This record gives sequence, structure tokens and C-alpha cells, in this order.
Amino acid sequence: MIDPAILLKRSIEMIFSPLGVMTVLLAAGVVLEIARPQHRAGRRLLLCGALVFLVVFFSPVSEYLTYRLERQFEPLLAPPESPRTGSIVVLAGYAEDNPGSPITSNISAPTAGCLSEGLRLHRLIPKAKLIMSGGPARKRQKPVAAMMADYLRQMGVPVADLVVEGNSLNTYENLFQVRKLVGTDPFILVAAACDLRRAVAVAKKLHMNPIPAPACIWTLQDTPRTAGTIEQFAYFFKKFGSPSWNRFFRLQWAYHEYAGYIWYILLGRI
Repeated sequence: MIDPAILLKRSIEMIFSPLGVMTVLLAAGVVLEIARPQHRAGRRLLLCGALVFLVVFFSPVSEYLTYRLERQFEPLLAPPESPRTGSIVVLAGYAEDNPGSPITSNISAPTAGCLSEGLRLHRLIPKAKLIMSGGPARKRQKPVAAMMADYLRQMGVPVADLVVEGNSLNTYENLFQVRKLVGTDPFILVAAACDLRRAVAVAKKLHMNPIPAPACIWTLQDTPRTAGTIEQFAYFFKKFGSPSWNRFFRLQWAYHEYAGYIWYILLGRI
């Protein structure tokens, strides 16, 4: 059973998200047009909803918001200098337990990206432990962390190097549980670049010593971190008028992270 507080939080977050606002505007507009066609309120709501849709679909708003999140930390291209770094923590994304499918089809694309980054770092630090953190995504399914460990095992990582933390259900719980395993020793923290700012802030609040390792870095492929203001402006200007359905997913993800960061501040978790 879902905690009522969590359900309330998710409902409020969804309603006030860009896609939630667009949906409410369009739905309310349709209802008013049917119920009171002689009034202009319905058409105005439909127009506002359509305007939100066009802004998201044809402008680089989602790219810009994602870019601001992804540029928080430098990619970890080489092993850290600290000799005490013996753990690589990969935070859970999403996965479903479907025995009839290969593990590569059961984990989400962002999760696969984070696991690939964790695997790359493990090859650079072969004696490090790979810690997967994350509980079940659905009721009566095994923890996402267990499926992540299964993926890495099938990719050739020795079972002795894999550690599963399968009780946590959100970013704060991930790090709270991981602290029991790594203490205050330095550790590599792998997460999607969009999510990493909040995860690092939580770890520091818990007096841990994370070494950020961003994965799934999308916008920086086209706009290098070293790009100046003019180069950044030129990149985003070229994106205007180029439609993309993927922007709705990216915008929702970025919104979730900005809203989640504020939520964690209010809860005193960062």
C-alpha cells in the first residue's frame, strides 16, 4: 500500500508539472466548450493549453533546463586520487521483473546508462565494490537493485564485487542505507547527470564523502561545458522551431528534479 503522504506529493507534483498544467487546461477547455459553448472561457483554456504544448514541442526549454542540471559536475574520466575509494554506488532508476525477457530489456534506458558508467569505473578500479541501491518499483517484485546486480553479473562483474541494498524507495533513503555500508569513506556516486545534484546534496547532509560520477549526459554532447555564453546561445537558438516529442519527457524529468530539490530543502534533507 502506498503511503498517503507519498501519494499526495506525487499527485501535487503531477498536477503542477508542465504536462499536468497542459492537460488540465485542455481538459477544462473541452468540458467548458461542451457544457457552455456560448462562453469564451472554454476556447481560452484550449488556447492556453495549445500554447503550452507548442512552446514545449518547438522550443528548447527542456534542453536548457536539462543543461543547467547536467553541467553541475565534471565527468569522472579517470579513477579518483584517493586510495580509500573502494566503493562505486549506483542509484536505482527503474526496472521491471519480467522473467521471460533478457535483463537488458527489463531495465530502463537511464538505468542501463548508469550501470554502464558504473561498469566502466569498475574496470578502472577493479578491486572496488559495486553497490546497487533501490527497492522494488512495483509491489511483489524484487528490488530494482537486485535486477541491476543481475545485469552487471551478466556483463561479467564477479558476484563477490556486487552488493545489493534493496530496501530504499527514494534518493534520501538510497543514501541513508548506503551510509551504513560505506560510512564516511570516499565513494564514487553514479547517477544520471540530471539527478546528481540532489543526490550529492543528500550525501553531504548525511556527512558522507561522495565523488560525483554523472551518467546519461545528453545536452553536453552538443554544448560542451567549456562553451561560452555566445556558443550556448547559438546552440539553443538553433533548436527553435525544431519539433521533438522527446522534449516532453526531458521537461518532465527536469521539472521533477527541480521540484524534488525544493521539496528536500523543505524537509531538511539537504
